[in-house]
Amino acid sequence: MIFLLFWFLILLLIFLAVTGKTLGLRELYVNTLIRIFEWGATLSEEADNESVVEEFSEEQPAKKIRRSSSSADLGIINREKSDIIDAKLHETNVPEAKQTTVSVLVDDTLDFITAGMEAVIEDQVTNRFSAAQLPSWNLLSRTKFSFHFLNWQLTMLWIAGFMFRYYVLVPCRIVLFAIAIVLMIVSTSIIGMVPHAKTRKFLNRRCMLMCMRIYSRAFSSVIRFHDKENRANKGGICVANHTSPIDVMVLSCDNCYAMIGQKQGGFLGFLQTTLSRSEHHIWFERGEAGDRKQVMNRMREHVDDENKLPIIIFPEGTCINNTSVMMFKKGSFEIGSTIYPIAVKYDTRLTDAFWNSSAQSYGRYLWSMMTSWAIICDVWYLPPMTRGENEDSISFAKRVKRAIAKKGGLIDLEWDGALKRERVSSKLVTLQQKLYFERLARTTTLNAMLEEKSSDILNIMQGITEEERNELLKQIDEQDDEEEMIRKISSMKPKFRIGGQEGDEREHIKSD
Repeated sequence: MIFLLFWFLILLLIFLAVTGKTLGLRELYVNTLIRIFEWGATLSEEADNESVVEEFSEEQPAKKIRRSSSSADLGIINREKSDIIDAKLHETNVPEAKQTTVSVLVDDTLDFITAGMEAVIEDQVTNRFSAAQLPSWNLLSRTKFSFHFLNWQLTMLWIAGFMFRYYVLVPCRIVLFAIAIVLMIVSTSIIGMVPHAKTRKFLNRRCMLMCMRIYSRAFSSVIRFHDKENRANKGGICVANHTSPIDVMVLSCDNCYAMIGQKQGGFLGFLQTTLSRSEHHIWFERGEAGDRKQVMNRMREHVDDENKLPIIIFPEGTCINNTSVMMFKKGSFEIGSTIYPIAVKYDTRLTDAFWNSSAQSYGRYLWSMMTSWAIICDVWYLPPMTRGENEDSISFAKRVKRAIAKKGGLIDLEWDGALKRERVSSKLVTLQQKLYFERLARTTTLNAMLEEKSSDILNIMQGITEEERNELLKQIDEQDDEEEMIRKISSMKPKFRIGGQEGDEREHIKSD
């Protein structure tokens, strides 16, 4: 009887996925769980209060202890100076009366030191690459701090939840996941043999929507799509923020996309080959991945063809923890095609879908999703955006990122997601130095001092050839001041014939 009920449930879920219908059971299941966890949170708070009252004497006022493991949870870092420094570096107004360079340097130095201490205590970037604190305990093991025995009601609730997840949900999900894989492989192989292009495209769309919806039911996903009138239909590039490797599955439950990526080996490579039989996807070799121009040309050819599917791209290049959007790579914004922004936001009350690839393998991540309660996600389709006439690709990428962050309620950060595995780029350091130099030149008398002090050395360096300049640089140390550099240049005058009589006059002036 249980066996027949199990397969009836599986067939019912597959039928609903094929037809795109829902009975509302998943929404009822999710709402019921949320009410249970709210009740459990109330029990936990009551147990906390009782334990605190027992620990403190009657003379000492009882205070509720808040468990926390980061300064962000305590709220002790306001990062005021970091915001002040950022505002100073990006402001463009020129003051009427310029201050002395020393006074501005002293004032900014104090702000820089404070901002540095704020960054050490609460790093704005590194926190985005680890799981954020859950809003409430959902009886799963992934939380920042450990919970121990509080009362027997919560203990029984946890045991019942464990039995339900591992003995009811997991078997159903594994069967659905396996059926979806087999169905996708078989159907795409058959569809690839259809000679008529339009028929093949129609069948592929129905097949992929069906398979992805079965995949989503293997995680008990509840996905809410908003503003569907902005959805991409013919060609173009769709860009979205990146939280999890299942983002593609989430988005593909409502629309079909062409994927782009590096060719893989093994079973993953086999899946890439089967997908390419029924529809055009962009897979490039490892050596070809380094040839940026070649990849861009293939993308441009794809998006220019309206008969092909829109490409889905995650410009951040890595998974961010569902709280922020980090810097978008400019590659997909250089093609000049219409961009269709998509904002994706997961509800972490039942499951945190973020994948920390540095600490968790892909297989382990899938297993944690299989053993979770449910995945709740909201997807917003934003109106298509095009690049302005005088807008470069970097500014266009920032504008799209800002729109996605605002729609999804995420924090907009300018940092590169590559910092997850690499050191800060020297280009970023140089950029910050350049911004600060521009601030000094704009607000102080530094500009006039630099022009007066550097005129001699610039005139001399401009009067020699490139070959002479390269040989000269070998003789000059970084510690040399301007007078020492001019003395060394003057001493080499017979060899390089620097400025003739003019060089002799400079040498006499310096000696005087």
